[in-house]
Amino acid sequence: MGHCSTCGRAATRAATESTHLTSEGIVRYRRCSCGTRWVELAEFVVAQRTELRPV
Repeated sequence: MGHCSTCGRAATRAATESTHLTSEGIVRYRRCSCGTRWVELAEFVVAQRTELRPV
């Protein structure tokens, strides 16, 4: 989310009410100064495994 859907303020200016680590990623509950609340999910990305070979 880039902006508040109610007032248009930048989401980066919204207060983080709480942050929780889950099996899917990090969940943040945010609130804009106008009172609108929303949930953000930052999903985990698993890197591809690379085999190292002796040189």
